[in-house]
Amino acid sequence: MDHQHTLQLNGSELPSFMCSGCKEQGAGTSYICEYSNCNYILHKECAESVKHAVHPFFKNCNFELYEKAEEGGFCDACGKDLLGFYYASSITGCALHPCCLNLKENILNDDGNVIMTLSHEVPSDCVHCKQKHVVRNQFEGWSYVFNSDGKSCVHVSCFKDMIPENLKKRPRRRRMRSFMKFTGKLVVNIAIDLITGDITNSISTIVEALARSNG
Repeated sequence: MDHQHTLQLNGSELPSFMCSGCKEQGAGTSYICEYSNCNYILHKECAESVKHAVHPFFKNCNFELYEKAEEGGFCDACGKDLLGFYYASSITGCALHPCCLNLKENILNDDGNVIMTLSHEVPSDCVHCKQKHVVRNQFEGWSYVFNSDGKSCVHVSCFKDMIPENLKKRPRRRRMRSFMKFTGKLVVNIAIDLITGDITNSISTIVEALARSNG
């Protein structure tokens, strides 16, 4: 990467930040510049990126890391523009944000049970945006499918947006009594997860709430 200063793991997880690498919103773990007056910050996936990578959705296919996207390119997982770091395959022509390439295959609840599984298809309208297509006309992208029925799903793009968009709206002093609102319904309080920095548990809480509201 072109940033010349040493990066270090941030001691606290952030509710929202703009990654200097891929230019995408982030939340949780990040790497920051060793100089306090430098605002350079990276997703964990961008800071720990490798030159070549693979993905289970693409057999016998290597993705190469690029640091600057060409104008007009977009991610085949979420449909959002490629503005900075991205991975691309010369074989398939597909391109992915670093965070999209590293999406978890399964989302687990607190009991360790799989409640959502990553899919390269969108089997139904997204339970969050109520549409099958995202961003671009006739583009569906990837989704997380609820294991409860194997059909209900949430777009990867919606899933990525929900956490930083909702966390950044609440002042820190009010998080203990704040509720998250998705699909027009009040769901569950995830303040404890936010204060302790356990964003993973927050994600599980979010998707479980979506599943309940969808039912």
